Amino acid sequence: MSTPNGNLVEGVIANLPLFKHSSKPHLAELARHARTQHVTRGTLIVHRGDKLQGLLAVAYGMVKLSLRGDAGEEKVIRLVGPGEVFGEPAAFLETPMPLDAIALGDTLLVILPAQSVNALIEREPHFARSMIASLSARMNAMVADMEATTLHGALERVASYLESLADAGAPGQVTVRLPATKTVIAARLGVTKETFSRLLRELAQRGLVSIAKREITLLDRAELAQVAHSGRKAHAEAGAHAHRPSV
Repeated sequence: MSTPNGNLVEGVIANLPLFKHSSKPHLAELARHARTQHVTRGTLIVHRGDKLQGLLAVAYGMVKLSLRGDAGEEKVIRLVGPGEVFGEPAAFLETPMPLDAIALGDTLLVILPAQSVNALIEREPHFARSMIASLSARMNAMVADMEATTLHGALERVASYLESLADAGAPGQVTVRLPATKTVIAARLGVTKETFSRLLRELAQRGLVSIAKREITLLDRAELAQVAHSGRKAHAEAGAHAHRPSV
């Protein structure tokens, strides 16, 4: 169910990183044209092929963006959490949504009409730069995902993913929480749930992590980083060897 609520929507928009440099009058104007939508776990928010009228921002909850093959196999492309938006290409290029969007828990969405967002881009250079930076970061993340899937082993991908959940500046051991079920995370990493669980146990047996359901403590972050980057180092060395002139 969608409901217009100016104060709520304006507060949510103001807390989105994408709009942190926008002026209050412009946020208020955007909020007047936006609306909220509360969805429960398992709700199909957007079906692949649907047309979108604007951006969708997550106020709280979690949304899974995925592709599903004819045989039912699923590839999770992205997990969208609080403070993040999705649907930019479908909204601005007026093309069908290329992915399914499914709520992984009770989720509050803010729907921002493309026309209003475009008007804000024209009026506020800071917002335009934030949008470009956000899309560029998304592109870099997609390239990194493609590299991980095609060039790195499953253990490296799991170690790298656990690394990504921790604050880079946090010293020593840190406890992170998987943002979704193991089934969803496994699909995100391109492995089965069984393989994901086995690799977590392997990292635990090596003393790198400890596991308590979805809470994972990174015990040896330096060694975990070594595991995560070992495949990249090997690939780089192999490439250098391949291009080394023969004598």
